[in-house]
Amino acid sequence: MRCVYQACDGLEAHMVAGLASVWVDNDDESRAREVVADYEQQQQAEELTSSRSREPSASWPGAFGRGLILGMVVGVLLGLLVGSARAASSPVMLVGTVAHIPGLANPDLSGPFIDLLVAMDDALPAVSLQIRVAPFVRSIHDASTGRADFHLPMIRNPSLDLPSLPWRYVERPMGKVCMVLYSAREAPLTAAQASRGAEQGALRVATLSANLDLFALPLEGITELRQGLGLVARGRLDGFIGAQEETDSMLRASGLKNIHRSLFHCYDDVLIVPKGAAGDRTAALLEEALDALEAQGRLAPLHGRVHQPYQDWQPY
Repeated sequence: MRCVYQACDGLEAHMVAGLASVWVDNDDESRAREVVADYEQQQQAEELTSSRSREPSASWPGAFGRGLILGMVVGVLLGLLVGSARAASSPVMLVGTVAHIPGLANPDLSGPFIDLLVAMDDALPAVSLQIRVAPFVRSIHDASTGRADFHLPMIRNPSLDLPSLPWRYVERPMGKVCMVLYSAREAPLTAAQASRGAEQGALRVATLSANLDLFALPLEGITELRQGLGLVARGRLDGFIGAQEETDSMLRASGLKNIHRSLFHCYDDVLIVPKGAAGDRTAALLEEALDALEAQGRLAPLHGRVHQPYQDWQPY
């Protein structure tokens, strides 16, 4: 803070013996001094005019009038500076929804995905993130309709054009996520076999309903990971495509031994925002936070707690 007029005492103006005092931020010093200098020049001109005139009325505004005018000038100045300071110090509030993924994003706001968002919040003081955890489909819906400013996670399929969807990708990825194909141990499938069979209608291949629009394949929609794995284990599905960490966790918990794993594809792991100017501004802030984390060397370790490179193992 700098004093730009006499008798300075905090961010306020005082009338002391016909003088005024103002404290302002260092960045606003030049602007404040210009306003005060303009007023002083005006007062000097009025004093000169007063001394040349013998008419009683020519001495106006006098001390009282000058104090009144100065108070008005300082009031306007303070209003501008205080308003500017408050606007600059108030962080942008963003509401983000995270899909409920047991172990990765829990309703009690624990898990690696939550930790990543907290780190993004810390990396960008100009932004304040409010985090909610919701079912996958609802989380996407809230971000699409503006009830939330963004959603995560989402895979980005570079070969898929999504102009009809109400949301768009944040261009800066958080990292990579590997999608795994789960098929029967007795009839294991590769990614190419599953894709070709689904396109020809010869194989029944499914994924989570929330992911249906992200694959250029005629896949069936499944509500839960456990359901998808169970249908494969009972022979009612030929294959199920799911994110590695989430689905592997469910596979281990289920104890199923008759399922085969193979890599389907690894995609960018991204956030999504609503389309439009507000979404564009949110995307820019989120990208700035991710860039800051990467510059600090924290992004890869934080995202690595969520998604790892493909792990080649079998439950049997």
